[in-house]
Amino acid sequence: MNAPYHHGNLRQALLDRAIETLGEKGVEGLSLRGLARDLGVSHAAPLRHFATKSDLLNAIAVEGVGSLFAASEAADADPPGPARLRAMMLAYINWAKDNSALHHILRNPDVMRHASEDLTALIAGFASRWRKEIKAAQESGWRSDVDPNILFLHIVSLTAGTAIVTTEEVYQRRVATPETLSNIEASIDLFLG
Repeated sequence: MNAPYHHGNLRQALLDRAIETLGEKGVEGLSLRGLARDLGVSHAAPLRHFATKSDLLNAIAVEGVGSLFAASEAADADPPGPARLRAMMLAYINWAKDNSALHHILRNPDVMRHASEDLTALIAGFASRWRKEIKAAQESGWRSDVDPNILFLHIVSLTAGTAIVTTEEVYQRRVATPETLSNIEASIDLFLG
């Protein structure tokens, strides 16, 4: 647990501690009152920044999508085409592995049901980036005969599904998950060709 909060940016301290709590206890174990207790502030102090737990989760999700966007920008080093799609897919999976609590929040139906316009716009922007890269890959000759909407569905499903299988405890305990990055890369390469 963090040291009690004394001064500075309470909003960021709440976000940071909430992400830690989510990693330890899940969404059910998160409460504004518990965060206040952990940070050593009054029970009302978090309410100045987040009126509800849903507001807090939304703010975390906005930060999460922003960090996912930043992680995927490393793919820009590759030229447009299948190599860049591959780099984007791996960046997403590696981000999910490094930020499993954030990844879990982004898939939480309660968060998405109450998503702010900012969060909705960020997610739409991320999807738009995937579509743009698929189009560029097709223009380079990769799967140019396939409907780009089908490619989008497959790439998003493969990427998000691989991230889920490699980060969720239920899969790690009960299903043979990819044990190495090379297995994940081989799965992606099987699709990309």
